[in-house]
Amino acid sequence: MLFRYYYRPLCSHAVRYVSSKEIAEDIVSDIFYKFHLEQTYLEIHSSYRSYLFTSVRHRAFDYVRSELKRNTSMQFAELVAIQPDQQPDQITQYEDLCNDVENAVNSLPLKRRRIYVMHRFEGKKYQEIATELNLSLRTVEAQMYQALHQVRKIIQKKWFLLFIAFLR
Repeated sequence: MLFRYYYRPLCSHAVRYVSSKEIAEDIVSDIFYKFHLEQTYLEIHSSYRSYLFTSVRHRAFDYVRSELKRNTSMQFAELVAIQPDQQPDQITQYEDLCNDVENAVNSLPLKRRRIYVMHRFEGKKYQEIATELNLSLRTVEAQMYQALHQVRKIIQKKWFLLFIAFLR
């Protein structure tokens, strides 16, 4: 059930880091294989979703790290041009922002979080969510509005000054 429910969103999450659909699918499949084989699900007492997304992110980072070690030797490091969007500070800030967004989403009330995740990460339309959760369309719209407002408010507190500095 977890595989069917989370496979696509986890693949989308992994693609952000590894930039390859096939590699992302391999990573997610490996995570689920290990999850089942080692019966990790018995040890999780909080959130399967959080565990799976964190595992995929860490495995994707491991993959990227190993690829960088394999493909780039220190001898030729000065010849490799660093793209402006790949500066270490910007990568770290992006990872921090992703973690802050994830924490903001996790702070939402359960029903609101579920609606938000279904729409934003699973790509479901409001009507599909309303039908699946047996809610009115208006309730789904209101919950999404509140979720977006709450996530923006949390993120804005930390990232507003950085955003202003970026605009200068």
